[in-house]
Amino acid sequence: MFTMGGKDEYEWTKDYFHATDLPKHITWEEFEEKGYFVLPLPEGHKSTPAMRWFAEDRERDTPDWGPHPADTVGLKGLQTASGKIEFVASSLQRFEAGGNHDLERPAMGPQFIPSWEGHHTTELYGKYPLQLVSPHPRFSFHTMGDGKESWMNEVKDHRTLLDGHYYWNMRLNTQDAAARGIREGDLIRAFNDRGSVILAAQVTERVPSGTVHSYESCAEYDPLGVPGESPDRGGCVNILTNIRLITPNSGGMSNNSCLIQVEKWHGSLKEGVN
Repeated sequence: MFTMGGKDEYEWTKDYFHATDLPKHITWEEFEEKGYFVLPLPEGHKSTPAMRWFAEDRERDTPDWGPHPADTVGLKGLQTASGKIEFVASSLQRFEAGGNHDLERPAMGPQFIPSWEGHHTTELYGKYPLQLVSPHPRFSFHTMGDGKESWMNEVKDHRTLLDGHYYWNMRLNTQDAAARGIREGDLIRAFNDRGSVILAAQVTERVPSGTVHSYESCAEYDPLGVPGESPDRGGCVNILTNIRLITPNSGGMSNNSCLIQVEKWHGSLKEGVN
């Protein structure tokens, strides 16, 4: 991408530098030697610490994220039921007082709750010793912005091209990979009692041993055989997660407490959901 116009990466960087306002503040030679430039504050800039308006009991006059003006009274107060900072939500306390109990997350705590699938669930952990962490994708947004058949597929950490197909990636620690005979770029099968998914392995030290990482919402479900009974090569790791909600009183998914096993994939369609 840096060969257009006969320029290399360095020349494009230099041209881009001169296309900005940076030359008003620093020369290219100074910038190249220093490696960075801190933009000065505008003349007459006034510091507006977040929430200072609340602490001083005055109208909001700082560019805070919230609350929205419509959620205040005369631009004062916070968007809590009391209008104050609440360490325990008063609305949640009233909800609980009305008989709506969440035994895992009572209003007054404790606020730390062990995951329902983890190293302490010994029987399950013995069978599936890897904790899957599946946050929102970095390069796409759920189904909508995934950009199938576009340049997005070429992003190294988004998908990996193997045998003509772009596979979703899974990151695993070097120790876990070595124990399973898995190398960078190998096809792997991630599975548990709920299903199995074919992915491309990224071997890294960025995840600790015992943990694997793959983004949720690949926006594609591509079973190799009967849907629900065969491995998915679209990368839909959501099928490995628990169907329960994060709490009985909310609609949030519980997609970050999931145990799986990983093995090198040899391409057999006979391997089902285990």
